[in-house]
Amino acid sequence: MRYDAAIIGAGADGLAAAAMLARSGLKVVVLERNEKPGGRCITREFHPGFHASPFCDELPPIPSEIFWALDLARQGAVFVPSPVSTALWPDRAKRIVAGEERLYAQSTMLAATALTRAAADIAPPEKPFFWRRPPPTSDVWPGEAWATRSLRDLLAAELADSDAVALVMAAALEGRAAHPDLVGGALHLLARPGGSGLVAGGLQRLTDSLLAAAQTAGAEILCGLEVTDIRHRNGKITGLRLADGAEISARAIISTLDLKRTFLSLFAWSDLPRAVASRAGSFRMAAGTARLLFALDSLPDRPAFANADLFAGPIHIGPDSAQLGAAYAAWRAGTVAAQLPITLRFTSAIDPQSCPPGAAVMTATIGCIPLRLFDGSWTHEKRAALREKVLACIEHVLPGVAARVRACEVIVPPDIEEALGCTDGDLWGGEIASDQMLGFRPWFDCVAPRAPVGRLYLAGPSTTAGVLGTCASGIFAARALAADLRAGRLK
Repeated sequence: MRYDAAIIGAGADGLAAAAMLARSGLKVVVLERNEKPGGRCITREFHPGFHASPFCDELPPIPSEIFWALDLARQGAVFVPSPVSTALWPDRAKRIVAGEERLYAQSTMLAATALTRAAADIAPPEKPFFWRRPPPTSDVWPGEAWATRSLRDLLAAELADSDAVALVMAAALEGRAAHPDLVGGALHLLARPGGSGLVAGGLQRLTDSLLAAAQTAGAEILCGLEVTDIRHRNGKITGLRLADGAEISARAIISTLDLKRTFLSLFAWSDLPRAVASRAGSFRMAAGTARLLFALDSLPDRPAFANADLFAGPIHIGPDSAQLGAAYAAWRAGTVAAQLPITLRFTSAIDPQSCPPGAAVMTATIGCIPLRLFDGSWTHEKRAALREKVLACIEHVLPGVAARVRACEVIVPPDIEEALGCTDGDLWGGEIASDQMLGFRPWFDCVAPRAPVGRLYLAGPSTTAGVLGTCASGIFAARALAADLRAGRLK
């Protein structure tokens, strides 16, 4: 069977792309290696009666035009924005209310404008899907000036309160391996891991909504099928080969995998143009995320100096720029720092149905966790040691948490790589740096989503749109593919 488009990966970007293309009347198939769709957007029971999303709690925001065009609210995807973000130390707390911090608002605006700029680089279809009047393409990207500044310098210049600097820095680097003093680190503000809020019912609810949108439009979703090769002839894509030896013919392919996985795993090195192979090989990954899922007997006691809404949003544990720098140095050396960058969320405070009555679900997102330790792989003993270190850090600011722990699941970068197929377990698709963001992500001389291999389109986190907005890179890839079909460029 021949399809108009084959999409690799049934995460948020793949399902969004499938819904758009199928609505256009195209024959679309989505191929997912796991038994269920969702990618990072899943929710599961990690202890009897306790449910959490294992890989992340929040995503970059879905552009409102995409959210409403896909009718996700009617399908059940309801986001509950975090009203407050808190930094918590043993003796004090710093609180930022949503919408009140000017730099937060500025970074959100710049990220949205950069997405509009990325949309303008795509040849617009006859009836634009969204952004009805895209602005003319400019050589200057919104937020480009931040590519020459470190995160610490930018925050120090913009914020007078040192505690506010520490809070915003921790939020920008949540779950990542990055140094606040590196030039270009300010770009992390554009690609903050959160910002969308929690999905009522967990991220699985978002996947179910996107899946319904895609299937209602007529897309075919096939799970449990791993793509092993992208077939091509005379420099143009012809289809896919699966792990079981089956082949699927397609006029074009959208890959939601990261850059390295797409080009270095699905093509033979010798089959790629030299420049493409070189770029894919030199593209830097920065795996550094660990996740701990805690089942608690109850919410911990709130410190007297913290506000009543403490548990309603992310809590950054004792953030400090020196601590972040030391954690990054330890990550580079393949070790785990003594003081880790930790962000807590009490997801059951937003979604009480995620656990038994009176109990609580607490997730911890930890940054600067190495893929490989200098003394070997992640063993059961090393996971237990990480759990105890994280609990000790939490206990320092929320006394009594450890006594409430009923169960804990530890997820480290190799687990993420195995579960999601992310190169090195990097959830973010590559390092956020001056030469790997905005107009340089992922190519220097080829505007994504089109790849420098005919009929191949890139979506997912290795693209600029992929780190700025959820579903955006999938929609952009679908728009480019549909425009090329109408123009007769895929004959």
